[in-house]
Amino acid sequence: MFVLLSTIQQEKWIEFNSKANTFTLGIQAWESTHQYLSGNQLISIAESHITSMMNDLHSSVHLAVLSGCDALYLAQIKSDRSYDLPSKVGARLPAQATALGKSLLTGYSDDEIKAIFKNSVFKKFNSSTIGSLDQLLKEVNKVRIQGFSESNGELVERFYCVAAPVTDGNGKVIAAISSTVPKRYLEEKKITKVRMQECVQDEARQVSEELRAYS
Repeated sequence: MFVLLSTIQQEKWIEFNSKANTFTLGIQAWESTHQYLSGNQLISIAESHITSMMNDLHSSVHLAVLSGCDALYLAQIKSDRSYDLPSKVGARLPAQATALGKSLLTGYSDDEIKAIFKNSVFKKFNSSTIGSLDQLLKEVNKVRIQGFSESNGELVERFYCVAAPVTDGNGKVIAAISSTVPKRYLEEKKITKVRMQECVQDEARQVSEELRAYS
């Protein structure tokens, strides 16, 4: 983990605050989205909302931005129920295989998405994973219409994830938040997909509204 954090710190994706002994979002993350919020307002604002999601849904929650073809994870709060996920702060996971990635891509036109994935190989993690650019474009268009994205075991088969885009004062998608639970929670009726979808969209809207105050 130390090596990973050192690497993304060198690339200016994060900055280390020695006084607070914490990492904050670096300038490179915002250069890529044309938005830099002094004092790391995105994480500060989003944290209370993803915490609210975790408490409400008993799920693991995340905040991410797009970095190339990947979703770059900036914040994570683990569920109060124990289960392991491949996502960690500083991790990069394929955008086409994650709900976060698909929500992040809604901020780009089809032509821009084609350029982003021009030299990419669509790795299939299982039979559910998006395996082509055409398939990805169709999925992103669906997300644009419905306002949220899903990953139904596309990266790790046993998990279901919902994400929604976060926008700045100009309406530009700059980040996304998500909620993840084991599929068995749905089967055992501990939670429903609709409840997750509504909660994530609501919190994403609130984060976006608060961010607009800093634009």
